[in-house]
Amino acid sequence: MKYSHFLFTLSFFLFATAFGVSQSTPAQLSPPVDYVLARLWRNLQLQDFKLEGYVRTEKKKYPIVLRTKGREMVYEFQDQPLQLRVLLNPDQSVMEKRSSSGEAWKPVVGKERLKSILDTDITFEDLGMEFLRWDEVKSVGKDSIKTLPTWVFEAKPNAGQVSSYTKAKYWVSTQYYAFLQVDAFNAKGDVVKRVEVNGIQKIGVAYVIQEMQVSTMIPGRDLSSSRTWIDIRKGEPGKSGI
Repeated sequence: MKYSHFLFTLSFFLFATAFGVSQSTPAQLSPPVDYVLARLWRNLQLQDFKLEGYVRTEKKKYPIVLRTKGREMVYEFQDQPLQLRVLLNPDQSVMEKRSSSGEAWKPVVGKERLKSILDTDITFEDLGMEFLRWDEVKSVGKDSIKTLPTWVFEAKPNAGQVSSYTKAKYWVSTQYYAFLQVDAFNAKGDVVKRVEVNGIQKIGVAYVIQEMQVSTMIPGRDLSSSRTWIDIRKGEPGKSGI
């Protein structure tokens, strides 16, 4: 089974909570971190798809077209002058934006990556899955998400790297090497962002995300202050145009 990543994560990212609170057990017999990361990056080779759906908050719904192929994702908001392009490269993510197809892409860099997209809970940093490129990564145990067995890892930003988060914890399916949940933390060790995969669907011969939820969490409490959903309603293989 292959998953076409939408992240989010993002992500991003991406990932209250349909799976409940997760508590990992001590690390035992987990594969090497480098091996798991290599498998994750291999599974982030996206199928050639044109996907249609919505990015919705608790107050508004934005229709989108998402085009994916290889390492590239292009988000086209249908009722907003906004298009986003993300290249998910292992060494560095590339994030760009423009107002319409007739304009040149403009890079999103520095602190602009930390900004929210429209009025959603999703930031550019979340879309680029920055935590996957952080050097300090360790295995912290095993767990299960909605009965699916997972390995659990923690990552911290590289020195001098601009990030809204001081740590990320992510749950990886032991069977499919796909993300099931990602938590991001502030300097006090509180979860401030959570990304969850709520459902998948089969389009053609591949599996893609049906719904992903991104929650901004109340620090110190396992409650969300706001949530954003990414819903994919339909898709066409081989129609990305990329």
